[in-house]
Amino acid sequence: MNSICGTMRATVQAVMQRTRQGALLREGIKVVIAGQPNAGKSSLLNALAGAELAIVTPIAGTTRDKVAQTIQIEGVPLHVIDTAGLRESSDEVERIGIARAWEEIAAADAVLFLHDLTRMAAPDYAEADRQIAATLQQQLPATVPVLQVWNKADAMTADEARRQSAEAAAQFGTAAAAAPAGGQAPLVLSAKTGDGLDTLRQQLLAMAGWQPAAEGTYIARARHVQALQQVEEHLDIAHAQLHVDSPALDLLAEELRLAQQSLNAITGEFTSDDLLGVIFSSFCIGK
Repeated sequence: MNSICGTMRATVQAVMQRTRQGALLREGIKVVIAGQPNAGKSSLLNALAGAELAIVTPIAGTTRDKVAQTIQIEGVPLHVIDTAGLRESSDEVERIGIARAWEEIAAADAVLFLHDLTRMAAPDYAEADRQIAATLQQQLPATVPVLQVWNKADAMTADEARRQSAEAAAQFGTAAAAAPAGGQAPLVLSAKTGDGLDTLRQQLLAMAGWQPAAEGTYIARARHVQALQQVEEHLDIAHAQLHVDSPALDLLAEELRLAQQSLNAITGEFTSDDLLGVIFSSFCIGK
């Protein structure tokens, strides 16, 4: 029974991996671009979309409301949203835009935190970025990744851009939301020239959990993934029952029934009577 339960768990995990890829292909993820005014958020959205969707000017606070566009990377749809620059403002319209920006951030699957390399040496700007990073860390669940991006590399040499971004990233200290993912070098790009965009696209795919060339990928809905997660949870509990000193076979059978019920949410097949038939035909229960 232990080996059968282990095999079922392994099978479900393998199916879940392919299903997650399918759900990504079908539904994609919501990526919100956040940062201070004039960090280049609208320029980055335009660069990723390959079209002039958002108004770009040197005037801080140009973006007052969200601008959304769906792009595809390796067939994965990413719903990218440009938002108002995050800062304190006395302008009523801009404040509404900033409040909406935080609403979009709270509902994001991933956040792209954009920094302006040309202003990181200014103490006020760097401190405001640290405050935004701290707020992101407080408000976002740990499961929502925050990708740090350092923009306007075209305004300096490549060496200066690397040095500035490394120094700026170090200023964030231990703030989890601001630390470069996996200890990697900071992601430096230019939304104006397009340098670094390919690296950004690959990191966005990584944030989405995409793995290329998955054979047998299932084009699944999010509810299918949720149902498989429930199956895995019930099988985990059933597996744990097998490792107690006196296994409660009725509880084991109930967890298997609930796992089968979760599968029914996807297939609509295989009834409780079918499951009991398999159990009673394979094991001596009730003696």
